[in-house]
Amino acid sequence: MCKTIRIYRHGETEWNKQGVLQGWLDSPLTEYGKQQVQDVDWQPDIVYASDLQRAISTATWMFPNMEIHTDARLREIYLGDWQGQPIVHLQQQVNYQYYSEAPEKFIADSQESFEQVANRLLAFLQSIKEIPQQQIAVVSHGVAIACLQWAIEKRSLATLWQKGMLSGGDFISLYLDEEEWYLEKITLQKI
Repeated sequence: MCKTIRIYRHGETEWNKQGVLQGWLDSPLTEYGKQQVQDVDWQPDIVYASDLQRAISTATWMFPNMEIHTDARLREIYLGDWQGQPIVHLQQQVNYQYYSEAPEKFIADSQESFEQVANRLLAFLQSIKEIPQQQIAVVSHGVAIACLQWAIEKRSLATLWQKGMLSGGDFISLYLDEEEWYLEKITLQKI
């Protein structure tokens, strides 16, 4: 049997709704966010989540009868002094414009780089190659998942946002072939 991972984005949070950057800060799921992640029609062997509360809450809503294993490597990108700031207040900053529109030009000063985020998630994937479970659910974050997808597909950094950002409850499916992970599909939830 082939090892398969579904990596879900957490449900919508209060700060997502308000347009506030979270990074490693947290805000609770909205009612809509809870709706996004209910009724998952899949039973994994094991569930992992970022150690941030919005990911843990999402995993609990998705898989209420499963133990949730947390791992800090699944966290969202660290956004330094941008964390907790409304996006509208940052949009005039050149470096934020690079972050959101031209990622190859983005310079991480108080933030984590896209490469650092991808490397964290790749290290997580490497570690779960050794576990016996074959069907693995993971709950992580939008930018973190985009960075992982970019790294697995070996695209140029300029294309980081090319495939768009997953919404709450959406997921990518990866499978392990020999020693390498491959993107199988992107699934968008409809509620």
